[in-house]
Amino acid sequence: MAGFLTGARESTPTGFRSTVEPLVRLKFTILRHSSSGVRLSRVLFWPAAVVATWGAVLLADGADVRHDVLLLVLAIWGVGWMLGPVLASGAGVLRPAFFSLLPVGRRRLGLALLAAACVGYGPAVTVLSLAAPAVHAVDLGGVAALPVALLAVPPLLVFVVALSRTVYALMGSAMGSRLGVTMSAVQYGLLIAGLFTGWLAISSTQQGVAAVVREGLPGERAARVLEVFPTSWPVLAVEAAADGRWAVAFGWLLGLAVAAAAMAGVCTLVLTPRTPVRAPRRRFRPLGSRVLTGRPVLPTTPTGAVVGKELRQWWRDPWRSLELQCGAWTGLFIGVIGLISGVPQLLPFVGLAVALMAALTACNLLGQDGTAVWLTVVGADRGTVRADIRGRQAALLLLFGPVSFVLTAAFTLISGQHQFWALALALLPAVLGSAVGVAVLLSVVAATPGVDPKYRVGPNDAGDVSYQIWFGLYGTLLPVLPTAALAVPALVGGQTVLAWAAVPLGLLNGAAVAWLLGRLAYRRLDARLPETFVRLRYGRSIASQQQPAGNGLLDRMERGAVKGNQERKPVGT
Repeated sequence: MAGFLTGARESTPTGFRSTVEPLVRLKFTILRHSSSGVRLSRVLFWPAAVVATWGAVLLADGADVRHDVLLLVLAIWGVGWMLGPVLASGAGVLRPAFFSLLPVGRRRLGLALLAAACVGYGPAVTVLSLAAPAVHAVDLGGVAALPVALLAVPPLLVFVVALSRTVYALMGSAMGSRLGVTMSAVQYGLLIAGLFTGWLAISSTQQGVAAVVREGLPGERAARVLEVFPTSWPVLAVEAAADGRWAVAFGWLLGLAVAAAAMAGVCTLVLTPRTPVRAPRRRFRPLGSRVLTGRPVLPTTPTGAVVGKELRQWWRDPWRSLELQCGAWTGLFIGVIGLISGVPQLLPFVGLAVALMAALTACNLLGQDGTAVWLTVVGADRGTVRADIRGRQAALLLLFGPVSFVLTAAFTLISGQHQFWALALALLPAVLGSAVGVAVLLSVVAATPGVDPKYRVGPNDAGDVSYQIWFGLYGTLLPVLPTAALAVPALVGGQTVLAWAAVPLGLLNGAAVAWLLGRLAYRRLDARLPETFVRLRYGRSIASQQQPAGNGLLDRMERGAVKGNQERKPVGT
């Protein structure tokens, strides 16, 4: 750090290099201490993406098809860089706030953070893929057009990296307003719906990967749209150089350089550390709390108090609100994709996606609370922990239940697939009950510390949940098998009465799973409440010393979460 401060005070190019070098070393040090699972996925994913890129380009059938393939794969790399850090909970490891108190020029520091972001395993592997237009250059114009393809690589790399850091920073800033939270939730919902059912939209156009490589993009409009984006300009420059239109080729390169410089300038601004100033805001309450007066709606019990607290937190906390809205938008977009793709049989089950999102978005409730768990520790009494867990479950049912049922009813009526009413109404309560049980159990066993709410700035500051997602996904669906085993065969066999008999079974299935997993959760938390607080307060280094030594499933899950999830907060003192 002494070298960093010395270099930052200098005004020569060497001084700027001395500013960047410590940042790069610090970045690599943090990455070396990331979880083994993250390092392994990084080693496997990046080379696979490069092989897929070059394979698509080399197998393209002709120059015209290769033109379309290059436009598509370069656009995918740009979108991947733009959204990858957000989806993978892998933000830039160097936060501008870390350096806000250092006596360093703000703009210089922002530019140095961008330069550090361009150095690493990911950018180095990306260069290999961004050089794919070289194949197009050699095929069209021989060696003469090859320098144009190589000259386009540096500005394109700067553009995608700067875009990545800018989008991540802006999404974090957007979390400070309700409009920003809603916009982020719409994006997350669309992306998650695409991951679940996006293959339907692709199959509806009958354009698989092999078809694109063989025939190119369908029609001319898709290619014309992609050519607008800077990621396509290297391809256009190569084709112009191959045709001997060197002025046009260098014009495209100049345009790409200007776009990269402009994006770097914007990125430097958003990476510039600033002292946060919180202006007083008018606090808005939910509509229900303004309309309902007189007698309390919730019971005046410890469980009722937790339900009220949770409802307020889901409404007021931007991170909780993002997850709640994300679940609703995911179900809505899945229904829209089913309509567009001509698969009406999917529509009666969009509510199941919302119910499933309850487990995936609420699997780290204690981690989102942060050190507020201390209030439960010091106020623990007989039944306190039980009321806390049951209150959280009830709040999840109140928040996700009505939305899932409304979307199920609406899309079933729109689709006209009335034969699926029994199956949908049987599976929905089962999945919903299983989801709220899995959510609280994972929140206790796999609680992952995040940045305390008052210090959060990034969209993933509430804690890494990569480990919990897989348990939440399969752990929610497996307990629903008894209901599915009765309802699905009855529906396929045309036994309507038996299919409707599965509806009370689904209610019983969901209630039993929610009760059992909730019981496991509060008994586990009651036995390890101080250790849970230590994990959230001090992070992995201290929590790893207090792990249970048993070989039970919950013990192994707790140890796996401590080792597998990335640290999202500074270690306390």
